[in-house]
Amino acid sequence: MIRHYGTVALAVAAVFGLSSNGVRAQTAWYDLPAVKAAYEKAKEEKEVTVWTPVQAEADWIGTEFNKRFPGITVKGTGDLQAATKIIAEARANRHSVDVWQNSLGGMLEVQKRNLFAKVDWQPFGIPPGNILFEGDGVAAHNFVYSTLYARNLVKQEDLPKTWDDLLDPKWRGKMVAQDFLFPRLMGFLAIAWGEERTAKWGRAMMNDQKLMITNAPRESFLKTGERVLSIGDAVSQSFQYTENGVPTGYTILDIVPAVQFMFSAMKNAPHPNAARLLIAWMASDEGMAAREKAVYGASIRPGSKSPLAQQVVQSKAKVILEDLATMDQRADYYKKFSSIIRGP
Repeated sequence: MIRHYGTVALAVAAVFGLSSNGVRAQTAWYDLPAVKAAYEKAKEEKEVTVWTPVQAEADWIGTEFNKRFPGITVKGTGDLQAATKIIAEARANRHSVDVWQNSLGGMLEVQKRNLFAKVDWQPFGIPPGNILFEGDGVAAHNFVYSTLYARNLVKQEDLPKTWDDLLDPKWRGKMVAQDFLFPRLMGFLAIAWGEERTAKWGRAMMNDQKLMITNAPRESFLKTGERVLSIGDAVSQSFQYTENGVPTGYTILDIVPAVQFMFSAMKNAPHPNAARLLIAWMASDEGMAAREKAVYGASIRPGSKSPLAQQVVQSKAKVILEDLATMDQRADYYKKFSSIIRGP
């Protein structure tokens, strides 16, 4: 299953109905009363500040957002330590952030401290199933775990179709994984398989298949051919590797684990109306299409119009979305499976 940047852009445009300037050609979303009212007030606020895990996740937003809602400056900052800083600011009664984007798990400590605004998102066109924490947040894109492959070195007919297919002897000594991601992938698989089967699979990957565990970028191994499969990387990473000159494809296997990212407006946001407007736009079909085109981040939640979501549905794979119900269990699995990867 291969996608190129140009193919992605065209597919996103076709599926979401984008015109050449990136704005949906026919939609009534921006005419909703709540959206129009928020925009009028947001223009008075003039700006909105958004924090994301990395800078690339923020850089694209302002240009695309202003195509629909001009007159509001988007100030974006990428910071992996955002949770700690937001909590520290709140303790000091300082409030500089309007919108925060992170994974569901990464939001928990801030959410527990009641620092998010509780918003009725349905008038903004957000489906109930995409409203999280009873209004404290809105679902965004997913980190979709996959097995990536070097397109120049692996034939499509040879690709694995299931996670168990990776135990085929032909892949011995040809796979690499990141030490942070692989045990977390196993935590998702254990939701479907159970702890015992997953642990056995992980040990076989390490001991029999000689899976290389590294902190280094996996694209360098795919580029040289030292390894031809990268296990547990995100689908979006395949596009980034390709953009960096390493032709990379992705697979949709029998189980599709997906970390859930979300947006939240801060309770004491300096620009509350602009914050709500920005989140509503980013969570809309239009905003999600713009994200997928810009940084390849797609949602595979029910109702998503992403081409990737459609591929997952067509594959009939079992999708495991990150949720609060299984978070503690997966955290426990992660600790146990890390010992398989890194030793006791």
